[in-house]
Order: sequence, then structure tokens, then C-alpha cells
Amino acid sequence: MGDPASPSSANPPAPRPGGLSLEEAAPLWDGFRAGNPVLCPEDTGPLALSVDGTSAYRLVCTRCGTASSWFEMGATGIQVRTATVPAPRNEDE
Repeated sequence: MGDPASPSSANPPAPRPGGLSLEEAAPLWDGFRAGNPVLCPEDTGPLALSVDGTSAYRLVCTRCGTASSWFEMGATGIQVRTATVPAPRNEDE
């Protein structure tokens, strides 16, 4: 039997409310890009990369589901992706 204090695959912890902060995700992303295994700071489960097809990424724990916000690569490092929502049309124009 394993350590009763460590999470098992049968009973993974719940995702962390609020997910991974940008400050946590940045070094994990750097490690991932370098080809290193990256582990969830919440439960040390392996992190996977999720890609949305528009050059936005997020890191997701394969065990507990804790995830970063969607982010993009900027000139100064990773930046949280912001959704562009068109302004409402003014019917009087």
C-alpha cells in the first residue's frame, strides 16, 4: 500500500479553485518547452499542454484537473489571453 497521505489515482484531489497563477505557469511553461517533465504544484501529477488552435495554450494537471488560464506568447513572456468581444451594434447608425 502507498502513503495514505498521498493522493491516489482512484481519489485525485479536486482542482484548485482559481487554477494556476500566471506566476506559477511561467516557469512550468519554460520547463515544458525545454522538454522537461513538469508537475502540478497542487498534487505533483503530470501536467499536459492544451492547445486551442490559435496559438493559445494552457497547462492542465492530468490527475486533479488544476489548470492555468489560457495564455499566449508575448514579447515579454507569457501573457493571459484576453477574449476580444465585438462592441454591440448601434441600430441608429
